[in-house]
Amino acid sequence: MIAAPPKPESKRIEPQAGPQLEAFKSQADILIYGGQAGGGKSWFLVHEPLRRVHNAGFRGGIFRRTYPQLKGQGGVWDECQEMYRALGARMREGQELDATFPSGANISFLHLQHEKTKYEYQGHQFCYLGFDELTHFTETQFFYMLSRNRSTCGIRPYVRATCNPEPGWLADFLAWWIDDKTGLAIPERSGVLRYFIRDAEEKLHWADTKEELLELFPDYKADDILSVTFISASLDDNPALTKKDPGYRARLLSLSKIERDRLLGGNWRVAEGSKIDESWIRYYHIKDNCFEFSFQRRLYQMPFAVTRRIATIDTAGTSKEIAAQKRGKKPSWSVCQIWDICQRWAIAHDNRQVILSEFMFLQYVWRKQVDWGLLKVEINETLGTWNVQKAYVENAHFGAALVSEIRSCQSELIGPVLPGMGDHGEGAKLERAIASGMLSRFEQGKIFIPYLDAENEYWLRPLLSEFRGWTGDPEDEADQIDTTSYATYVSKISTGTWGGPIPAKKVR
Repeated sequence: MIAAPPKPESKRIEPQAGPQLEAFKSQADILIYGGQAGGGKSWFLVHEPLRRVHNAGFRGGIFRRTYPQLKGQGGVWDECQEMYRALGARMREGQELDATFPSGANISFLHLQHEKTKYEYQGHQFCYLGFDELTHFTETQFFYMLSRNRSTCGIRPYVRATCNPEPGWLADFLAWWIDDKTGLAIPERSGVLRYFIRDAEEKLHWADTKEELLELFPDYKADDILSVTFISASLDDNPALTKKDPGYRARLLSLSKIERDRLLGGNWRVAEGSKIDESWIRYYHIKDNCFEFSFQRRLYQMPFAVTRRIATIDTAGTSKEIAAQKRGKKPSWSVCQIWDICQRWAIAHDNRQVILSEFMFLQYVWRKQVDWGLLKVEINETLGTWNVQKAYVENAHFGAALVSEIRSCQSELIGPVLPGMGDHGEGAKLERAIASGMLSRFEQGKIFIPYLDAENEYWLRPLLSEFRGWTGDPEDEADQIDTTSYATYVSKISTGTWGGPIPAKKVR
């Protein structure tokens, strides 16, 4: 009698000790996982919901930005195959990708290729929302999809997302977990829960407990407040990968320095091809009605009285931008920047006369995506609150109309084409940055912003993110870059030095 062959041992699948296991245990409503390449992100995203698939009413949605990214080798669809099939899931692959488990639970694999694609999910509900490479999605897509994060299956809806580091809205959202000086994740904050509320002014308010927020916003209930955490994971936290592919680290080390710093070093602040070097960004304090700042290794105190307050405004909403939005491009922001500018100041310093010229101090940024009715009201309020002497409005779709509405100060239209610009096509923002002298002014150390604190971080972090991440590409978010270019343009002493050649390779 021939003995029957032994049955193969069942394979136990479980998260690896360290960040991956910590992520599985987290009770956060929204958990962002990763921050470096090779941290086991895709594995985590597709395996995390398997604890729920015994529930017949459970519905999950795992998103990539585009459909081809879903099916790419090593992507989430590829990653889920073995384990989902082992659990008896019926895998459907065609125009729709999903897995239906024996209980009736379902996990779909979906995309948000265009900005407007998010509206295709109106009426849908997902108990589990997963985002693979969240930095590829827009901020408005992410927060809109949170409205689809709901369920009646008895499981509290939750969100899990993975990411590699990249300057942008997600870096701003996770600012508490990231060191502002180094751009690296703060180890002791990994996995710590925080809570947020978005107020009527679109400002996010953060706290360590729900109770703190409820004191500030008594109209809210505890269930109205979401918890968030970020868990940092690196290649060293994924021994399963390094064992299977020991050459992966070497390939990461072969990348350019910026990509290496991001994908292997976990640096959220570096951007490939950034036009504004981090070292060019200068800061000021306010002391005794003066701007206190360092310039060329000397400390100065410039009185407010020698500066003039202006505003530069980009209304957004041009016909070209509106058409681009309909094609799926992310919407532009309306921006109003408040600047104190000093065109020339002579001062005795160290027993000699020093002349400081064309210095700019940013006081405040109003930045929203609003309709025309709210735009004209809030711009007027902002100009009045800051006692602006003169406002310069980009002559775009709403520019002329806004100038006629401004009551609190003098106003003037400023053209989209500045002296010195060449081909003002798709690369117009880059051309304006060069022609206005903005990039040169940054490099000279004459553009100053306030130090980051609790009062200004809601507007200053997005500004810093835009400055650090701007490459000049027409697809980059650059509305604040543009208003800074206009401020540089109008702060010049004369027009004699305007302009300069536009490198052809930098303009599309």
